[in-house]
Amino acid sequence: MTLLVTGGTGFLGATLVRRLLQAGDGPVRVLLRPGSDARLLDAACAGLSADRLARLERHPGTLDSVADAMAALQGVVLVHHLASAMRGSPADVFRGTLATSRHLLDAMLAMPEPPRVVLAGSFGVYGTAALPPGAQVDETTPLETSPARRDAYSHAKLEQERMFRDAQLRHGLGLVVLRPGVIHGPTRRAPSNRVGMGPKARLFFLLGGDNPLPLTHVENCAEAFRFAAAHGRFDGDAYDVVDEAPITCRDYLRRYRRVGGGFLVLPVPRPLLMLASSLNERLHRLSRGRLPLLFTRYRSLSTWKPQRYSGERLRALGFRPPLDPAQALADTFTALP
Repeated sequence: MTLLVTGGTGFLGATLVRRLLQAGDGPVRVLLRPGSDARLLDAACAGLSADRLARLERHPGTLDSVADAMAALQGVVLVHHLASAMRGSPADVFRGTLATSRHLLDAMLAMPEPPRVVLAGSFGVYGTAALPPGAQVDETTPLETSPARRDAYSHAKLEQERMFRDAQLRHGLGLVVLRPGVIHGPTRRAPSNRVGMGPKARLFFLLGGDNPLPLTHVENCAEAFRFAAAHGRFDGDAYDVVDEAPITCRDYLRRYRRVGGGFLVLPVPRPLLMLASSLNERLHRLSRGRLPLLFTRYRSLSTWKPQRYSGERLRALGFRPPLDPAQALADTFTALP
């Protein structure tokens, strides 16, 4: 009854592995790529008892081929698929997210009884550019129809989700999708790009203003994956993971500045942001691509527009996060980095 966690050395993955072991789930197999930095996993599991640690299997391997994926899947009944490439060139992001997922899917579908999958999605799959300001973003929101106009990560996550949904519809693969908001915690407190950009040269451009920020604490998010594995329908059902009572981007930045300190905040009003986005697009064209395309109107409409968020569908299923919003923020901003 082995559980496989891909991305188990990452910020969310390491916390999920620890919570699975604490709950007595597993055995838990973590896929370790050659040269993987396992410090987050080591730190997360440092306080576990010997009998809990004995249920952790560190599996050296990759998802670079179907054969590699088959080796990682031996005896596995459920996969928490968190692995994806968040940085690098667009080609690196697509290869690290989609090629590896294709190998994993092909290996699972070749098994007599494919394991069920809990897939880590993203809020970036939603087509928010077309929504009016103040609209609610939830599981009923249409998916992005112009992913190439977004960032590479959002595009890759949308294609990854489509890939798994196709396997669910065509082959009956047991699938549940969780779409986390902005994951935070004591070792990841730096503001996301939904808040703005910086602080480079001790300057932070506040682009989100008073927009609600869809936060989820890493402990709450990891527990949501555990909960979905036990209570999801596995018919392609999807759940947003966002803590209740979201704070604003401005308030989050204020808290971060209190502990990070030493940088100037430059608020950018939305009309000015849209004007700068149009100008950046025009100069990018005139320079024939030599000027980097940092802002586009489409990206600005997708990322820095006021929206409301809800994790009600997951809570209606019975999910109760271990930390309430006040505890979650206190843990992020009072714990040691």
